[in-house]
Amino acid sequence: MMSFIDTNVIIRFLMGSSDEKFKGVYGFFKDIEQGKIIVELKLIVLFQVIFVLKSYYEVPKGKITKAIEGLLKLKGLKIKEKKIVVNMIDIWNVNNIEIVDAYLIACLEKDSQNSLYSYDKDFDRFEINRIEP
Repeated sequence: MMSFIDTNVIIRFLMGSSDEKFKGVYGFFKDIEQGKIIVELKLIVLFQVIFVLKSYYEVPKGKITKAIEGLLKLKGLKIKEKKIVVNMIDIWNVNNIEIVDAYLIACLEKDSQNSLYSYDKDFDRFEINRIEP
């Protein structure tokens, strides 16, 4: 059995909700930090967290990356392809690109034989193999 975590729980934690309904979120994340609770963070949820923080709450990219890096260090928070996700956050933090593009670059950098079919010439700034269809 695996438990998953939803976007709204992460947002409430990161944005410091004072709403009585969400007072348990801090204890919940303390348990995750200590490994008492194990949850899986799906990539699609991570992307949605980043999108909501950036677009709705207008959190600066630097603060978002620090928050995500902190989440990824929690003992009880599991995510598939963690090395790629960490690399994605680093790439996104230092480049003026969208998070999905940073993810593709991180995936492509894993193996130099990988290639990306794209018309976006911005990818040419990175050491990846871009091919126009």
